[in-house]
Amino acid sequence: MNDPSSLPGHRAYLRLVLPLTAATLSTPLLGMVDTAVVGNLGDPAVLGGTALAVVLFNTLYWLFGFLRVSTSGFAAQARGSSDMERASAQLIRPLAVSLLLGLAFILLQKPIFSGFIALYKPDPDVARFAWQYYGIRVWGAPVTLANYAILGWLLGMAHIRQTLILQIGANMLNLVLALLFVQTLSWGAAGAAWALLIAESGSLLLGLAFVLRSPHFRLSLPGAAAALGAGGWAGMFRANADLFIRTLCLLGMINGFTAASASLGTTFLAANA
Repeated sequence: MNDPSSLPGHRAYLRLVLPLTAATLSTPLLGMVDTAVVGNLGDPAVLGGTALAVVLFNTLYWLFGFLRVSTSGFAAQARGSSDMERASAQLIRPLAVSLLLGLAFILLQKPIFSGFIALYKPDPDVARFAWQYYGIRVWGAPVTLANYAILGWLLGMAHIRQTLILQIGANMLNLVLALLFVQTLSWGAAGAAWALLIAESGSLLLGLAFVLRSPHFRLSLPGAAAALGAGGWAGMFRANADLFIRTLCLLGMINGFTAASASLGTTFLAANA
């Protein structure tokens, strides 16, 4: 039995829990900033279209939130066993999944958007502004999902300060750029999308720099090849199946509420943004 005196105290738990909570809130918070800035334009169609596109991205990205959650757990196990090759593998696998999923979202962007619009049936102006936002931000899909994996890995490695820098930095940069592009340059929904795309790209570059500087990351060609082999994939997906189903049910409820708002008209959709 573990000696209670050797267990982590409340402060140690909070040091891990608070950044993890912030990481969970980071993606919807980025979208909320865009919605809030666009809302100041006073056009319900622009606000409704942006909000609708944000819901679409939240649906796509939250479904694969396990890229962050499970990565942190697997990485922490590797760190606890002092296995640096294994620790590196726990980042390489989710990064590969992020790249493949992100490319799939880009290649299928029009069918995905068309299906989403068919489900919600918004007014034509709302759909037009939703496409303006979606058609730009979707190109950052690999970036967003890769950020999930990097945040999870840094948390698993107990690099708390770096995770907070990434999250706070991305949100602050997005806010500044959104105000510049939307309010000052009058780019509308497209400006909000560009702001978020740039902010998340900057976060990815900084996150990769943190990873490469970490003493727990040791990249080698044999190690990378082994990480991408068939051995570790089954455990990764098996561990995430229940979380995926739970998230799918939650997103079904959220999308149902938004669809009901859209069916009542642009004003109701904008009011519930």
